[in-house]
Amino acid sequence: MVMKMFRKQLVIAVLLLSCAAHAQQTKQPYYYQTVNSADKAINFVFGLYPVTISYFEGKDFPPYTSIRGAVVNQSAKDSLKWNNFKVDILLKSGQLVSNYMPFSKDGPFACNYTVSKDSTHYQIFCFHTKFISTDIDRVWLQMSTDEIINLVYEKNE
Repeated sequence: MVMKMFRKQLVIAVLLLSCAAHAQQTKQPYYYQTVNSADKAINFVFGLYPVTISYFEGKDFPPYTSIRGAVVNQSAKDSLKWNNFKVDILLKSGQLVSNYMPFSKDGPFACNYTVSKDSTHYQIFCFHTKFISTDIDRVWLQMSTDEIINLVYEKNE
């Protein structure tokens, strides 16, 4: 009985290690940009991962496309307040789509949060339009109506 349990735990450990090794070897493309102010009070990297795009349909909610992003606060002294900044995506069809604000107050769907110094926050951005990663032409981070930041595409090959 003890030997069976040990064998089962060993198999699970080997599977977890092989999954972790595969994840490290897999290079995924992403969109990113470093954003900082002259005095370095604002200093973060924003990234968006097109391989995480998913489309959801359900009876209890309208259909939506989601994509995962990360905010990496590189400031060693200040927290970063994220205030419902928008992601704008230009599709190859010429359609411009912007994420909408879900009703979530916390967790990965929240749009207003604070990222502590030297830490990372992952957010799920939701769009009413159905699209896949190969539909994307360009991506921007919109911090305000007059502050729009172009994200660079990294193939990560």
